[in-house]
Amino acid sequence: MSEPDSQVTELAGELQRVLSKVFSVLRRGDTNKGTAGELTLAQLSILLTLLDQGPIRMTELAARERVRTPTTTVAIRRLEKLGLVKRSRDPSDLRAVLVEVTPRGLVQHRESLAARRADLAARLANLSPDDLATLATALAPLERLASQNDQSTSAHAKSE
Repeated sequence: MSEPDSQVTELAGELQRVLSKVFSVLRRGDTNKGTAGELTLAQLSILLTLLDQGPIRMTELAARERVRTPTTTVAIRRLEKLGLVKRSRDPSDLRAVLVEVTPRGLVQHRESLAARRADLAARLANLSPDDLATLATALAPLERLASQNDQSTSAHAKSE
């Protein structure tokens, strides 16, 4: 792979800075609303991965979430206590554990996403029509950028 030029490197730095700020805002959510029933972004990410992949092994979930397996185990334990996921033995290898979303987890995931989407929509409503159009145009390349990451994560998970 060739070395990116300085313009691309500068754009990468700016994009990283801005996305970090946006992520921070999204992670905090709306501080005016009670968040006792809302899931964290990390929990939402785990549920989304499980919904996308179906029942998967803990090691594969950790690889897809880009965290260590013990970190995933702690998160799954918390989600399990909330009744949002369940663990079971993998029928093809009884030493391995599969994790999947429960019906309650699906409902909680949808409600949490809806609350976060409403908060983001309220923030977007404060932008100018030109800014909204620019953001809409930027979605396609950002999606392609994210897809590159998804493809490399899938390859990494399969190689383990």
